[in-house]
Amino acid sequence: MAKNHIKRVNAPKRWDVLRKNKTFITRPNPGRDISLSISLNSALKEMLGKAKTTKESKFMIKTQEVLVNGKRRFDEKFPVGFLDVISFPSIKEHYRLLVNQKDKLFLDKISEEESKVKLSKVINLVHLPRGIVQLNCSDGKNFLFKKDDPLLKQIKRNDSLLYSIPGNQIKKHLKMEKGALVYLYKGKHVGNLVKIDDLDPAEPNIVFKLDDDVFETRRIYAFVVGQDKPVISLSIRQSAPGNNDGRKPNP
Repeated sequence: MAKNHIKRVNAPKRWDVLRKNKTFITRPNPGRDISLSISLNSALKEMLGKAKTTKESKFMIKTQEVLVNGKRRFDEKFPVGFLDVISFPSIKEHYRLLVNQKDKLFLDKISEEESKVKLSKVINLVHLPRGIVQLNCSDGKNFLFKKDDPLLKQIKRNDSLLYSIPGNQIKKHLKMEKGALVYLYKGKHVGNLVKIDDLDPAEPNIVFKLDDDVFETRRIYAFVVGQDKPVISLSIRQSAPGNNDGRKPNP
């Protein structure tokens, strides 16, 4: 049985929160990888500063429009996962959850147009009765296709899908292949945007360059985000050295 609470000192290392000012922090509901998600309450309080207490956060969620991936949420424990979008229509602010080079989750401010699309990674394909194939994605989203659908024949495991929210209409299919632009969201080189220099379909790793050095990482640590440029805005370092923590510089 899942616990209903979590102590701050035991919270996932990716959570960029103060550890010793209070004892507990809100545990997100089950359903998402806890190391790559955070509760809506913690996002409002700890990351965005929209509320100072849980009471204020609950009041805000229940009386004002707080959208996650285009849908209004009323539960302060709702899990906001990697690449999810939090929107505040009344003040026209939108944020996407990313991970930076220090392996910390952060909310990146995006435009209203950006808030209407989302990327998801294909985890596996499941064949259902009556010639239906279900694509299971990294954010828990599922897509159903007919077995003879031409788009389905192109989609492979670890590819990415760009789709509209909340309509869930697929807009673009991004293949994990040589030359693809990938966002490393796990592993030693987390938070970097790199191009795949080489990959063998029979091997679990990909090869890429970073600052003129060649590295290798697990394919499951890479998230395809485009070809020449990302299809969504990402405030992360691409190749130049530095100590960027993943946040946009102050104007």
